Amino acid sequence: MEKKNGTNNLEQNSKILMEIGLHITKNPQFGLVSSGFSLKFKIIQDDVLINNPKIKVADFLQNGGWVIHSDYSTFFGANELPVIDDKGDRRIWCGTSTGKFTVASAYELIRNKFPTLQWTKQVWHPSIHPSISSSVWKIVRRVVPSDDNLKRRKVQLDSRCPFCKNSEETLEHILWYCNFSELIWKRLGRIFNFLNPNSLEDILKLAKTKSPSIKEVWRNASLVTMKELWFLRNKVVYENAAVNQENLKRSIMKMVQDCDCIMKQCMWNSSYDLYVLKFFNLRCRKVKSIQVQEIYFSLPKENQILLCCDGASKGNPGTAGFGFVGRNNNGVVIVAASGGLGTATNFLAEVVAVICAGEWAISNNLFNVIFRSDSNATISTFKSGKLPWIVTTRWNNICSKLHWDFVHSFREINFSADTQAKTGAGLNKGEYIVYTGRPPFLKKIEIPFFPYFRFQ
Repeated sequence: MEKKNGTNNLEQNSKILMEIGLHITKNPQFGLVSSGFSLKFKIIQDDVLINNPKIKVADFLQNGGWVIHSDYSTFFGANELPVIDDKGDRRIWCGTSTGKFTVASAYELIRNKFPTLQWTKQVWHPSIHPSISSSVWKIVRRVVPSDDNLKRRKVQLDSRCPFCKNSEETLEHILWYCNFSELIWKRLGRIFNFLNPNSLEDILKLAKTKSPSIKEVWRNASLVTMKELWFLRNKVVYENAAVNQENLKRSIMKMVQDCDCIMKQCMWNSSYDLYVLKFFNLRCRKVKSIQVQEIYFSLPKENQILLCCDGASKGNPGTAGFGFVGRNNNGVVIVAASGGLGTATNFLAEVVAVICAGEWAISNNLFNVIFRSDSNATISTFKSGKLPWIVTTRWNNICSKLHWDFVHSFREINFSADTQAKTGAGLNKGEYIVYTGRPPFLKKIEIPFFPYFRFQ
């Protein structure tokens, strides 16, 4: 870094050079790349950086390893740095897992991000007519002229519910709490054996344990009810129409029946499903039967080690961890490990689990291993060699020393590694615990040649 007179701290700290002397960026968040690693940290006003304007990546390398002076420990730690290779300096774009720059990844990094709305995919569902979806979207986004919305915009008016004429009109009152609305929802709930919902979130939760076909019919019927209640309110307010409960019920029934041709989910073979479909005069759906598959856990061959690997992420991306369990050809648990990753995706946690399992095998002079994972995507990634750049060097080192193979396993016979991964998700980032033998909390492990069942 070069310090220039008359420039602010950002300019003073922006010219960071690679070992080969290339200028990187003037963005306050950037990376230094050397020997396959990106030192990524946020530059802040700091005397250490100002007093060391010509710092290079080479200054952190000694005898082929990372040496981090205590002055720089606030930016990164040695345990966060990947393994160094001998391929020389190269640029890595941190916005993609491959390390290659794309315009899409750059846009994703700089765009304004907002919380993901969970209800939008349910409202704009292919099984719902677009006219219903658009009306419900306006209602949920409060883009409607209800009295409470008009008052927020400084419109002075006397407010009274057009249905019950006992309370002030609010959007929530019209849809959920008015006596008239509660009767409509009660009748609809009686068909499905549901309680009255008080919000769109309640609607989306009520059919969670039902068949795909019932979820579809309930979603249509409830969203149509929301739309029809609001449309009836408009007719009463602007056209002096009468509040007629039977006409509203017939309108809801007809609109649900009109959507029959676009509702295609399978039903369960139950009287409940049949009753609901017949009540709305809908055609019967296909019944998807449950297939039971018998599966077995197998041990490795003699002189081989089986490493069952798994990753877990609470949110994907979310708080993540990894775990693996090692067993010999006699079925004895020789190792169980868990590690915390901080915020990461489930895929990255699965990949790191395999990497750490391979490194453990090398450190214990076990060079013939079988990696077992319940993720086909992870296995394909390792076999194709298209790994995230952050672990490429570590995997190359493993491949140079191990004779390895991958076996796909259903999660029903990979539960011991899943337990370790969930334990890892509860650890702090960088925390890594290795148990020699079977840990006391691992109550269940897979039994060889014992039948397990997978339901599809």
